[in-house]
Amino acid sequence: MKAADLRGILTYIPSFRDKLFVLSVDSAVLEDERAASLFLDISVLRSLNIRVVLVHGASARIKKIATEMKVKVSNLDGLGVTDEPTLRVSERAANSYSHDILQNLADADLRGAVTNAVIAHPAGILGGVDQQWTGRVERVDTRFLETLLENGIIPVIPPMGVDGDGRTYRVNSDGVALEVAEALKAEKLIFLTGSGSLPMNGKKPAQLSVEEATDWLKKKKGDLSGEIASKLEHGLRACKEGVSRAHILDGLADDALLVELFSSEGVGTMVYADEYTEIRKALKKDVRSIMGLIGSSVAAEELAKRTRT
Repeated sequence: MKAADLRGILTYIPSFRDKLFVLSVDSAVLEDERAASLFLDISVLRSLNIRVVLVHGASARIKKIATEMKVKVSNLDGLGVTDEPTLRVSERAANSYSHDILQNLADADLRGAVTNAVIAHPAGILGGVDQQWTGRVERVDTRFLETLLENGIIPVIPPMGVDGDGRTYRVNSDGVALEVAEALKAEKLIFLTGSGSLPMNGKKPAQLSVEEATDWLKKKKGDLSGEIASKLEHGLRACKEGVSRAHILDGLADDALLVELFSSEGVGTMVYADEYTEIRKALKKDVRSIMGLIGSSVAAEELAKRTRT
């Protein structure tokens, strides 16, 4: 982001102040040496009184730890069967990432806390196959998360869930981010991916309405990586359930988070539940508003006053 672009942030502050953003960060982003800059960007958000919840993935480190321990994992993303060895590796990987995140938050002079706010239940038997230690989100402890947020603490949520008996389950981070955003009535759900953003005829669409995203997903899902398709599906669901905006962006691109949020062009793809900035023909009902805007500009001497003749 250029220094001159920082002025643009001022136009967004009134609408973003005290709003809640849920950031879902892929493990590939956290593994990258540029991850530290993401936490500086989060520090900017907090300085503007934007509340932040951070959900993270774990698949990259699950794969690494499994190789070191010579464990054959049954799934990496929390969507397939999770056997007990895979669960143990997943716990270790998730805890390791959570610790790294807390360290990065501290380095950015931010406070964070790892939470067990995701209550899960066993996924059970799907298609005749026991999913074992794979879980599904049952509910989110919003009271706990709100208490942390009210005290200026960033909740850090790993891709693990617990049930009422203290048993731990592997859950998919995209699903966790969706459920957290819905439960907390977040303004934005932002996916920071480690595999680029959304392609569209060689270009990424800057904005998609819920209807456009639904249609596009039906037609183009086969052209997307599984990771990006999952982000779009969960972002779409979030918008249908009350989240105003869902964003998908390349978490490894320089200044991606700030440019996406504080510039009109952005760098990723935004799915929106209601009308956003768009160009259309003026209607008869718009005349009064247009005249009001013109009148204000004339009063401010930004436009010259002219007669109708």
